[in-house]
Amino acid sequence: MKSKLLKTTVSFFAIVLISTSLLQAQKHYRVEYDYQTEKVNYLLIDKTNTVIDTLENPKLKRNSQVELKLQNVNPFAVQVKTDVKEEDLISKGQGFNFSSLLGGLNSFTGDQLNLNTSNLPETGMFKSEGASRGSANASSSFEDLNNTLTNVSALKTTFISNLLNPNLDKEQIIENLVNTADAEQDVRLPSAKDNFYRYITKVEKSIKDSKAELESNIDIMSKDIESNIATEQTVSRGELVSRNIALNNLQRLMNDLNSSTNQSLQSLNELKSLYTLLEASNFEQTYDYEISADKVDIELKFVQSEFSTQIENDDEANTLKTRHIKLYSKGGFKINTSVAFTLNNFGDNSQDFFIDQNGVIGADQNDYFVPNLSTMINFYPFIGENFNIGGSFGLSIPISGDDQINGVNFLFGPSLFFGSKSRLSLSGGLAYGPVRQLTNGANIGDTTSFNDIDSFTKNVYDFGYYFGISFSLFDLN
Repeated sequence: MKSKLLKTTVSFFAIVLISTSLLQAQKHYRVEYDYQTEKVNYLLIDKTNTVIDTLENPKLKRNSQVELKLQNVNPFAVQVKTDVKEEDLISKGQGFNFSSLLGGLNSFTGDQLNLNTSNLPETGMFKSEGASRGSANASSSFEDLNNTLTNVSALKTTFISNLLNPNLDKEQIIENLVNTADAEQDVRLPSAKDNFYRYITKVEKSIKDSKAELESNIDIMSKDIESNIATEQTVSRGELVSRNIALNNLQRLMNDLNSSTNQSLQSLNELKSLYTLLEASNFEQTYDYEISADKVDIELKFVQSEFSTQIENDDEANTLKTRHIKLYSKGGFKINTSVAFTLNNFGDNSQDFFIDQNGVIGADQNDYFVPNLSTMINFYPFIGENFNIGGSFGLSIPISGDDQINGVNFLFGPSLFFGSKSRLSLSGGLAYGPVRQLTNGANIGDTTSFNDIDSFTKNVYDFGYYFGISFSLFDLN
């Protein structure tokens, strides 16, 4: 019986050690979270980041690499702040934060992104019957330029609005931008769908050409008015005032033309820079994490980006939403201590010796369970939060039974652990403790003249078995 129990126990712990080494082998996982759909996927990947399998309610192997990938996160609108809380069998935690992808964007944007391109002055002065020789060309050129500047303003407003929308992905923003650019048909301009940079360059050239043409026409009209004033012999006071007003209007028009075209050209440069940044931007954010705790709570707090708060002139970044990614690990070796109530039984190895009235040495079999108060050291490879399989080693002291048998029992065997933090455990296995045996050459059935059985017995250590239930006090690791 002793040999069988010993072999069983040794075999069990060999399996435990092998299982522990296998559980420690590092694997690679990926957790995907989609900002738009709110969907979370757990994937098993290999070292080349190729997906091997999709996992449902997974428990990840401890000390494995976890790749957290956030998808469809617009970095122009959203900044991710992440805090990781780890919960072990010993309650402990640590946190870390991820910096914004657009931390250095402020130097690029400046304070000029909220431009509202103003319209040029009214053109009624060019439509009178007595208009000068440059007025017809100026009226048409002015209308074309004014439409172009208005379209540039609308294009920029649309682009900025789309960039600040956290629910739009990269492809949608580009599609809306291109559709807005092509909404106003102009034979002088190529389609923005073919090449947006070429489109912007052509718009820039169109504005500069129109500006140069208008400046020439305004110059011609100014010279015509000044020439008429110089050649006419008699000019009424009213005509002189009217012509001076016309000259002032032309000068005002020239000033507004310079201001509006320069502003639109600046908007085009900013559009080009933002589009370049959009093309180079990544709407996926990936972070690496090594899972070493039993439970991990990754808090994803999506707040307004620095770019968004600057556009809105808001010093405080609003929280758009908060999500939690839960990770559970398995594997790793745990040790805790517990107080146990055990029942020890030594079977045939324990006997209660006596001397009967005829002086014959006899014995009763102590094949009953003796209650013991025990202290245990428990160890197990971590499988889950509420159930684990491992082993226990402990010391016990009998709390009832034969008062003449004194000594500590040594306990060693497999255990089942239940409940939160594996506080409750059931165990059983080998017990090695004191039992009474005959000495001085005495045997059962011998006759003696002594009445005191203690003269023929002594306490020795031998093997038995035990069953017990325990509750852990605190964790060692």
